[in-house]
Order: sequence, then structure tokens, then C-alpha cells
Amino acid sequence: MLKKNFDAAYQTEIITAIKNRSDLVFITYSGLENTEEKIKYALAKILEKFRREEIFTPLLSCIKELIANAAKANAKMILISEGKITNPDDPAHVVKQIQSVLNEEGLLEYGIKAKQHKLSTRTYLKTHNNNLIIEVVNNVPLSAKELKRISERIDVSSKYDSIAEFYMENPDPEAEGMGLGLSMVVVLLKNINISHKNFMVTTDGKVKTYATILVPLA
Repeated sequence: MLKKNFDAAYQTEIITAIKNRSDLVFITYSGLENTEEKIKYALAKILEKFRREEIFTPLLSCIKELIANAAKANAKMILISEGKITNPDDPAHVVKQIQSVLNEEGLLEYGIKAKQHKLSTRTYLKTHNNNLIIEVVNNVPLSAKELKRISERIDVSSKYDSIAEFYMENPDPEAEGMGLGLSMVVVLLKNINISHKNFMVTTDGKVKTYATILVPLA
């Protein structure tokens, strides 16, 4: 259900942008509810235009997972710079430190720090040739090793219909919660007949990481 925690002018702006097929971008530094409601509203209106309302819930879940992954990557970078993550190669240590800031009490402080470090998460919704392109971008690049692991995980996940079944057979203690999120996206897309090949994670290797979903709407 949409709460619409924003004014009528914003709703009009969204509807006009969708009508003109303009790109929509939402910039976040932490998981604030108001931004999530705006993304919900825009996604709902796009799908309503193409009469594909039935895929709203799984697509929204995908977007939320990708934003959460980006927030974790950004938080990890901040915690390393602050010296709170002393061993980035220790998964248990990394997970504990990330969880210490990505919670209800620490979220606002983390958001302020993310802004100071220019570590934003940008969520794009674009329509092109009867396709919806969802792209979540964060300012932390991936290494070749990380990118390879992600690609392999996406490929393996595509063989499952249930995230529980996948995780039981493919536990990944080094995923820091991020690998599981990517697997959830693959399974959610499969359940609405969207191939895992329509989901890509790429990086420029220097500044940014891109998670992109291509959703056919016609």
C-alpha cells in the first residue's frame, strides 16, 4: 500500500516524467522511509501505465535488496576508513561492524557520514522501447575477484525457484548478507518470468558499481 508521504506537486512531477519517458532518479544516503515511498509511487505509476501492476511487489523487493546491498558496501567503506573494520578479509568481523551502523539507532548517523564521504546510492527508473530499466548505483567499485564471485552466484541462483532452497544448498558465510540479497533478486525475477540474464552487476573498477535489471513491459 502506498502511503504517499510527499506532496501533490511531487506526484504531478512523477506522473509528468513518466508520460514524457524521462529518467527518474532517487538519491539516498541511508534507508529513509520517505524516499522508499517515492520509489514505490513511481514504480507503481510506471507499471500502471503499461498495465503490469501484477509485478509491482517482486520488483519493489528487488529494488529494496539492491539498495540494501549498496548501503552495506558504502557502510563497509566508511568503517574501513574509520578504522572500525580492521580486517576486511574477516567476514564475521565485517558483518558485525556493518550491522552496528545499519540499524534503527545508527541509520541517521550513518546517513550523515555517507553524505560526508560522498557515498550515495542512486536508484534510476527508466523506460525505453517498452522496457523498464532499473539501475542502482553506488560509489564503491568492485574488484575483479568480487565481480567474478557475484557473476557465479547469479548463475547458480538461476537454477532455483526458492531462495530457501538455494541457501540451504549454497551457504556462503563470506557473503556479508550481500550475496544472499543478489540471489533473492534472481529468484524473484525468475518467479515473474524474467531471465537472470536480464540482471547484471558491473563496475567501472575505479569509482562505481552498477546493478541493472531489464524488465520487459510489453
